[in-house]
Amino acid sequence: MWIARDYETGTVVSMGPGFFPKAVSGLLLAFGAAILIVRGRDLPEPDEDATSRLAIGELLRIVCCVIGSIVLFGVTLMSLGLPVSTFLMVLVASLARSDTRPAAILLTAIVLSVVATLLFAYALRLQIPVLPELLR
Repeated sequence: MWIARDYETGTVVSMGPGFFPKAVSGLLLAFGAAILIVRGRDLPEPDEDATSRLAIGELLRIVCCVIGSIVLFGVTLMSLGLPVSTFLMVLVASLARSDTRPAAILLTAIVLSVVATLLFAYALRLQIPVLPELLR
């Protein structure tokens, strides 16, 4: 939102270059505020015997996997293309959870790769490479 502060917003009928970034930023801020307000109230109460706190190693694994998957996507997008980068991102992010099944991870990675490619590269016609650099 800060970057788009000087862009002309326009109206819903005649959108300026700042309309979309400001709208998306506003929605993200609203979702963030809602998450901060709710803060896990929908989670079940932990058992008295079970430990509800994650060990430092588990927290570190989760944070590293999620951040690492985003960095991996950014690093590999131009050289490997959108489908492969999305597939790798999902695989690395899935390592954050210890109770996932390999079949579910692979199916999710394939579906998200296909949907991202169809949506961003073909439907929205964004200038994102689809094929790896070696095949272009």
